[in-house]
Amino acid sequence: MDSTGFALCATVKALVIPEIATLIFSSGSLSQADLASLCRVSQYMSKIATQLLWRNVTAEGLLSLIKSTEYYRYKSDSPAFFHLDSYTSDQDNFKMFHFYAQYVETLEVYDRSGRCYRVEDWYLLRREIRARNSPLLPNLKALRFASTSTSLGLKEMKWISVFATPRLEEISLAPTIYSHVWPILFPIASTILKTIFEFCPGIQTLALATADDDLDAEELTKVEGRALAHRPPRPWYQELKRLTKLRHLTVSEGWLYPASLQELGSLPELESLTIVPGSLDNFNHKTDIETGLPNGAFTCLTKLSLLGLDGLGFNAVLSITGLSRKITIMKLELYFDSLEPEEEFEELFDGLRHASCLRELHIRHPFQPEKGDKPINIYSSMENMGLHPSLEHVYLDGIRIKKRYRRDSRPFRRLAVIWPNVQTLWMPSQHASLQELKDFARLTSLSHLTVKLNLGDPRLPAELKFKSAPLETLTSSGPVRLSTTYKDLSLSARALLRLWPSLRQVAWSDKDHERTQMADFFNSQVLRFNREKLFRGLEEDVRLSATQSTTEMKARFKLILEDVEQPDLDSDTDSDMDTDSETGT
Repeated sequence: MDSTGFALCATVKALVIPEIATLIFSSGSLSQADLASLCRVSQYMSKIATQLLWRNVTAEGLLSLIKSTEYYRYKSDSPAFFHLDSYTSDQDNFKMFHFYAQYVETLEVYDRSGRCYRVEDWYLLRREIRARNSPLLPNLKALRFASTSTSLGLKEMKWISVFATPRLEEISLAPTIYSHVWPILFPIASTILKTIFEFCPGIQTLALATADDDLDAEELTKVEGRALAHRPPRPWYQELKRLTKLRHLTVSEGWLYPASLQELGSLPELESLTIVPGSLDNFNHKTDIETGLPNGAFTCLTKLSLLGLDGLGFNAVLSITGLSRKITIMKLELYFDSLEPEEEFEELFDGLRHASCLRELHIRHPFQPEKGDKPINIYSSMENMGLHPSLEHVYLDGIRIKKRYRRDSRPFRRLAVIWPNVQTLWMPSQHASLQELKDFARLTSLSHLTVKLNLGDPRLPAELKFKSAPLETLTSSGPVRLSTTYKDLSLSARALLRLWPSLRQVAWSDKDHERTQMADFFNSQVLRFNREKLFRGLEEDVRLSATQSTTEMKARFKLILEDVEQPDLDSDTDSDMDTDSETGT
């Protein structure tokens, strides 16, 4: 046997060893293709890999296991139509289906393309359930819809009634997070909730984003009558209170309607609430919302997410008294219609005053630099949230303090007063020079800081008159910007260590090989040398190691510098080397 054949044989033998196979599979990093390949190595491997391979499946792949099924595809190769009973089959029609169905824990229906395939002959599946007197997917834990059909929820109810089991933990019907096409009507939500209670009353996670006004009137009338005929006589929101085991819930902003908001607040085990776009007809949550809640509402709620709402929508939700009083984690994804969103930001941070237990805050303004979009420029809005001693982690994406304001008013100094215990500050859109980093250093509990660094113009800050933070890694969201002279490079290192004596490295988001080399040189040589000098009292001409002196470091720096091409300034007009003119978003 040649060496290649021997290697393959040895690999196969190794994979047959149960301990090694278990170690490989437990890593959780194998792709579907890898799992399929490993199924063919040995019987033992096949047994383990098959379980993992079929743990998460698409409805397309699952229905194809039924022998009598025929399906047709669009030109794009996505499925269009499933005919489950296309011909009379033998008694083994479901043999392959049941072999793999026992491993299925997550079933994904449709995809995000918006093309929802049609399924005929549902009776075949129901007949099989009756014949076996057991669920088709006995171990199913999650049923997820990435899109919704033109039935406005009726076809989705069929999937739930056929595949849901009492052990089901999650149902996701929130495609409106990604698309406003064919939402589920609020009246139909009542029927869906009733169906869920009937088949899986112990469900813990539910995403049901409904909307009434996103459809063309002509399209709506085609299916609305048939859909509304299935509506129960009770109001659409009252079915929710029967799902008493709900812990994680996603609904649309129309659920802020006073009566349905009270139902949300009465769920005894609700820990996490996410609100996404989706309006209720004849209700404007920005103006018609009731800010008062009864005593005992949202007793267990600790996580609140508001995704895709505009500024006024955020402020309306945060104005609800009692909603955020126990919130420890808050995630906000904002959109602004106005060119000057400062006033909306001020109201938003005013609303955060009520979240006195807040430990983790995420605020994101999505923007696309490749399309010319820029981060939102704000002033001192963050100070409006007041003192938050419990706050430990702050993530602000697509938001920055205006350059002229931060240099004239030093707002980050005041943030140190209201955020005394913040350990993580992530502001990838915020430019910061060495001089401005001094204000960040006032956050004396800081251990992780991410900003868009510019260390190209080093200036040594004065000695600090406050306790240094335990910061070890400073991260830049932009390319490497360092001085091209060794003297200034060393000065940058000294300045950083004066701010954070515990600093071990500066990390940049840069794929340019030469600039990355320069960054490595700065971390491994210059920063390290100055740190040793700081702590050991070494003279400037002492050797960094047994074989390398500062003179040799400078020589190596010159070699690296020959290949380095300085990065162009990005289109961000807030860059420190640009003019003071700024344009908002």
